Amino acid sequence: MARASAKKKPAAKPAAKPAKAARSDGALRRWVGWVFSPLKLCVLALCAAVWLFWPQVRNQLPQLDELPEYQVTVDRVQVTPPPRWVPEDIVEKVFERAGFEQTLVLTDPQLSEKIALAFHTHPWIERLVQVRKSFPARVTVDVVYREPVAMVEVPGGGYYPIDRFGYLLPNEDFSAADVERYPLISNISSVPAGNLGESWGDPAVTGAAELAAVLTASNESGQSWWSTLGLKSIIAPRRMAAADEADDLQYRLATSGGSQIYWGRSPTTQHPGEISVVKKLERIADYHQTWKGFDNSPTPILIDIRPWQGSRRTQLAAEPGPARQ
Repeated sequence: MARASAKKKPAAKPAAKPAKAARSDGALRRWVGWVFSPLKLCVLALCAAVWLFWPQVRNQLPQLDELPEYQVTVDRVQVTPPPRWVPEDIVEKVFERAGFEQTLVLTDPQLSEKIALAFHTHPWIERLVQVRKSFPARVTVDVVYREPVAMVEVPGGGYYPIDRFGYLLPNEDFSAADVERYPLISNISSVPAGNLGESWGDPAVTGAAELAAVLTASNESGQSWWSTLGLKSIIAPRRMAAADEADDLQYRLATSGGSQIYWGRSPTTQHPGEISVVKKLERIADYHQTWKGFDNSPTPILIDIRPWQGSRRTQLAAEPGPARQ
């Protein structure tokens, strides 16, 4: 029986992996090799050691706040040089008033804001310009100081210093001799309504302060009108009611001999019937030069510089006072 010849079937080949799976396996092997390389393992071990032992190491390191170059004390705060009327120890006074500890730290993120607020709210500071801090510990503060222009006499004989805006200044920073050094504002019946560094709260005081600022400013001769003319005080109008308009208040100037100069409204008035401040000063100076002063008459006189037509001179006793005097 003849055997049928049969062809031998070839062995089946294993199925080839998809190209995408092959690429994934290669990427995984490369990532594992990168992570577990000797260098990477050493870095990971070092990081773990630092994380584990950092609290103990940190306790052994010096604190920055304890280093002198990071400590801000009073002597390391440089402020705009104060004028003669501002206390030399203004920085100490600011620190004390703000309740600061003896030492502040440069690393405090709110250090500039704290110092700025302390200076801004101090009664001697009119305006804060800027605060700068630097290393080693140093803080520079630029400010504009308030300038006293007058002393306000109140019932009972007390005196309060004010600036050109009528803001109250620290009384303890003035001596008894300073009362004679500055113009005196009399006839004030109110007491300060605000705290130190705040407005007096009386329009009569504000207007008198503005007038005092004009009269104490230096003129062409380099002296103030106040000292040149030999004036004694500013007589404020007595307010009759709280509803009185500030622009209706009028002021007089008293001379050392008892005469008076009827000045009129405050220098900042917008009243259309008021002559200018320059014109008033010219009239006062002309009268002072022509009559060789204000007190050469046998009796006190009243010099009214308000009329548009020129000054008017009358006996003080014969001049009826205005309703607000």
